[in-house]
Amino acid sequence: MNDTLDLLSLVLTLRPAPTPGHPSPSGDSPDEKADEGREPQWMGRAAHALLLECVRQADPALAESLHAGTGLRPFTASGLMGSSPHYKLSPERSYHLRLTALTAPVTQALLAAFQAGPLRPGETLTLADVRFRVEAADWGESSDPNTRPPNAWAAATTYEALSAPWLLGRERPAPRLTLQFSSPTTFKSSGKHVPVPLPGWVFGSLLEKWNAFAPVALPPEARRFAEECLALTAYRLSTRMLPIKESGLRTGAVGQARYTALNPDRYWLSLMHLLADFAMFAGVGAGTTMGLGQCRRVKDEA
Repeated sequence: MNDTLDLLSLVLTLRPAPTPGHPSPSGDSPDEKADEGREPQWMGRAAHALLLECVRQADPALAESLHAGTGLRPFTASGLMGSSPHYKLSPERSYHLRLTALTAPVTQALLAAFQAGPLRPGETLTLADVRFRVEAADWGESSDPNTRPPNAWAAATTYEALSAPWLLGRERPAPRLTLQFSSPTTFKSSGKHVPVPLPGWVFGSLLEKWNAFAPVALPPEARRFAEECLALTAYRLSTRMLPIKESGLRTGAVGQARYTALNPDRYWLSLMHLLADFAMFAGVGAGTTMGLGQCRRVKDEA
């Protein structure tokens, strides 16, 4: 286990486990049969609970601090990726769940859960009363890279390695960058949730998390640069509604957004690129510990 990693994006490959005494049917359409009935509309809260339980088994004191703490949390959890509330879960299909860590202690706890704990391939876990078998766990480093291609959402690194290309001037920042929002993304402003990924909100959210957990803070003026010198110049976005607890629905945006620099200042634009890379681990906006705001940088399309 690498004890120097700060940042982790762990992707689990899960398959619904047949109910004991009820073997998985064969030949059924993935959209017509499932061993545990219809999937709950959102598993973000269940994934949050799973992450805390994994941390508890490795480090009970850390888990208690994460559970009881207020403010920004050094982790995110996705919903069940590849599923739909309109169809039943199928034991004939695999799904994905992503857990991320923003500090070394949380990273080490999740790696321990993957290597010798409840996230180890072959183990069975429960999400919202649905049993799943862990088929694989990918964190960007594989002992046998020929077994399966790496998942684009899996990664592990340090703050130093992530920032070096941009802060040391090794990379020349392009004037455009594109982010993919794979789960509903929303921002809290003046007591309201707004599902629009405007530059100031997106990069301001990332800056806040970076400065909360990274060993070296970035200047707060970076938020102002995003607000005044980045423009949302292209997007393919749609809105999604999610149930939040039992109190109602929350609207978020999913899709891609392109941001273009109106002022190509190399230093400030480098910080925007760094924060865009950080989005893979930090998520964007509100509710990232419950499945919202799953985000990563993608190749900019001409």
